[in-house]
Amino acid sequence: GPCRARHPLSLLVQAVALAAALAQGTLPAFLPCELQPHGLVNCNWLFLKSVPHFSAAAPRANVTSLSLLSNRIHHLHDSDFAHLSSLRVLNLKWNCPPAGLSPMHFPCHMTIEPNTFLAVPTLEELHLSYNGITTVPALPRSLVSLSLSHTNILVLDPTHFAGLHALRFLYMDGNCYYKNPCHRAPEVAPGALLGLGNLTHLSLKYNNLTEVPRLLPPSLETLLLSYNHIVTLAPEDLANLTALRVLDVGGNCRRCDHARNPCMECPKHFPKLHPDTFSHLSRLEGLVLKDSSLYRLDNRWFRGLGRLQVLDLSENFLYDCITKTTAFRGLARLRRLNLSFNYHKKVSFAHLHLAPSFGGLLSLKELDMHGIFFRSLSETTLQPLTHLPMLQILRLQMNFINQAQLSIFGAFPGLLYVDLSDNRISGAVRPAATLGEADGGPKVWLPSRDLAPGPLATLSLEDFMLSCKNFSFTLDLSRNNLVTIQPEMFARLSRLQCLRLSHNSISQAVNGSQFVPLTSLRMLDLSHNKLDLYHGSSFTELPRLEALDLSYNSQPFSMQGVGHNLSFVAQLHSLRYLSLAHNDIHSRVSQQLCSASLQALDFSGNALSQMWAEGDLYLRFFQGLRSLVLLDLSQNRLHTLLPRTLDNLPKSLKLLRLRDNNLAFFNWSSLALLPQLETLDLAGNQLKALSNGSLPSGTRLRKLDLSGNSIGFVTPGFFVLAKRLEELNLSANALKTVDPSWFGSLAGTLKILDVSTNPLHCACGAAFVDFLLEVQAAVPGLPSRVKCGSPGQLQGRSIFAQDLRLC
Repeated sequence: GPCRARHPLSLLVQAVALAAALAQGTLPAFLPCELQPHGLVNCNWLFLKSVPHFSAAAPRANVTSLSLLSNRIHHLHDSDFAHLSSLRVLNLKWNCPPAGLSPMHFPCHMTIEPNTFLAVPTLEELHLSYNGITTVPALPRSLVSLSLSHTNILVLDPTHFAGLHALRFLYMDGNCYYKNPCHRAPEVAPGALLGLGNLTHLSLKYNNLTEVPRLLPPSLETLLLSYNHIVTLAPEDLANLTALRVLDVGGNCRRCDHARNPCMECPKHFPKLHPDTFSHLSRLEGLVLKDSSLYRLDNRWFRGLGRLQVLDLSENFLYDCITKTTAFRGLARLRRLNLSFNYHKKVSFAHLHLAPSFGGLLSLKELDMHGIFFRSLSETTLQPLTHLPMLQILRLQMNFINQAQLSIFGAFPGLLYVDLSDNRISGAVRPAATLGEADGGPKVWLPSRDLAPGPLATLSLEDFMLSCKNFSFTLDLSRNNLVTIQPEMFARLSRLQCLRLSHNSISQAVNGSQFVPLTSLRMLDLSHNKLDLYHGSSFTELPRLEALDLSYNSQPFSMQGVGHNLSFVAQLHSLRYLSLAHNDIHSRVSQQLCSASLQALDFSGNALSQMWAEGDLYLRFFQGLRSLVLLDLSQNRLHTLLPRTLDNLPKSLKLLRLRDNNLAFFNWSSLALLPQLETLDLAGNQLKALSNGSLPSGTRLRKLDLSGNSIGFVTPGFFVLAKRLEELNLSANALKTVDPSWFGSLAGTLKILDVSTNPLHCACGAAFVDFLLEVQAAVPGLPSRVKCGSPGQLQGRSIFAQDLRLC
């Protein structure tokens, strides 16, 4: 409401009180910014036009990091940071971006006064990227890391870095390229960086450089020069850089048919790589030659690189070379090799056979061969790799493979992950006779190794499905053309623990025979298919199965008059995680799910509203899940949730998600029917008030999410009896105030109280301000995300835009 007139003496008293409050640190110390752990003050995205000068009462000496990312600060003054005596990290990115990087393409020039950074003798890390600066500002000797990328700096000379003996990291990428065009290529004067005797990391990517800068400091360990126009390389270009461990010269002579951005075609007969270009770099561990229009590999390029561990040769023209090269023979320490997208233009090969020299990569752990375009995968394709003892990861996706003999992976002793996603595999392939299997007669599955179970992820109260990362051998066949599954596909893969088959077109009725060879399988992803769940024996051939994802198989459930059998769940005695989400399950389904082992069930995106409307038919649908801890019933079109419905949920539940339903009413006293419940998520419903009773006494509720409703009223004492409540989310509601009477003594024990995005009424003397200041440590985003909704002149502004205690 309108503020009534105050007596001048009263105003004076109020002003003194405000000063006292500031002195005691009652107001957030770094308004309009937010103090975060470890001395970080976050001022990102606040539309600031100048650097905030924090109150002298604020603990400025404790600030070690200040982030002013994405504001509108165009002028930096000598005094802006002088009061922050312990500042070590300063982020000023995206305040005044060059025209090409600005959303509206407006030109912007940032002015930096001479002593702006010299006044901070403790500064170690400075981020000035994405700003319209044309020269390197004066910098303190303490600086260790400097970022000047995507600026307008086009000249570097020795005077810019004089005295910066502590500098170890220098980033100056993207100062001259298609998004940040310049009239001339940047000049790095010979010896411009030679005085930086401790510089170990230099990045000059995307700068239109035509040669390697001369006289670089010999201390360099990482040199990144990708996506320039350096089309010739000789030993003298990298002279004296004998400490180099990582060198990236990719993208300097590009193959433009695979480019995702503007591309200049590589000139004919280029690039020119001298045979001895790298031979003196004996410490090199990583070499990037990607996107360089290479048609061949010269053995001499890798001579002397005995320590090389990572080699990136992707996006070249090495499709013929990899079938006969001998270049890998001396790379016994190589651990990662990337050959992806070395395809022949407009050609896919019927077969691919790797060169024998691959067999010499005895330390190889990861091989990436996606996008080479070959149609058949047989035992001869990868034969040189079968005896590599360290090989763990094989990426073969996006190759147009339509014939895949999957059994070949049984011969690889240490494989952890094979990615065959995004191919055209449609079914089993008869193994070649050389595999020693008879053409006819019954198949004999190899017995599973006695595998010790891998470490299981501890059950998080957010995890409704395990990841393949939890298991020791994964095969990814997602996004192929599979319509049916035949057990022959998985011959010799008894070691497999995780199988991903999502985004195929599998439409068969699984009956317990499809996965017979996979006796060690623990995770199966069949999401985004058309599975027919008709047989009670589905998946029972998988005795170790712990996680089963059947989400997004809605087509069979939408067929009118067809029944669906979920009784197989009771037969899967190791199953802990099950997803039936987004199947639009609504009728003609088993009346009850039963399992003694299941701990997490995702049933979101179905139609429980219809199921529970059928009298008592599905009332006990979840009751037989005796060990269930996590249950997600989000997006089930629920308008009401009766106490008897909650009473028939498993008593073991600790987390219940009811997000994005249509609940306009909730019977809070019925929470007593779920004695173990710790987390209740009611976000995105239609609750308008918390007025019917209160949270019940004795509830174990620790976390309650009521965000995204329309709550405009809360009964006094509503939360008082929930003594264990620690996290409460009331954001994005219709609250005009936050009243301490809602919480009682609980207010002092809350760890999180989120009231952001509510239309708070910022009247003079608003009591919620004092309350939020008392509990400010628990209120995320208090300085910037807790805003006024009224009166009009304060709408959308921080509740601290004006002191509501002084009107």
